[in-house]
Amino acid sequence: MEERQIVLDFTGYKSITEVHWRIRDTFHFPDFYGENLDALWDMGCDYIGSWKPETTTAIIIRGVYQLPKDIREYFLDKIMGVFYDIENYYKDFKIKVRFKIKD
Repeated sequence: MEERQIVLDFTGYKSITEVHWRIRDTFHFPDFYGENLDALWDMGCDYIGSWKPETTTAIIIRGVYQLPKDIREYFLDKIMGVFYDIENYYKDFKIKVRFKIKD
């Protein structure tokens, strides 16, 4: 099974808008990405669902603990919640994805 890594780095980011921009750019979401949790779920599922089957992908997340406290708390609670929901959604498919914070 093929394995790959994608790095999602938030080092130096100061706002939730910047966090969503990094997510959009890293995952190549279209410009109309809504920069909210519902859009993250929709685009995340569509994006990951387009990956080649039999691929394991590790999404390595960096810089989370350097975010301002309010943004960090939002990220860890809300955005990581969506990421874990996406991970669980694809658990029964041949596409394997893991989101891991490495700071």
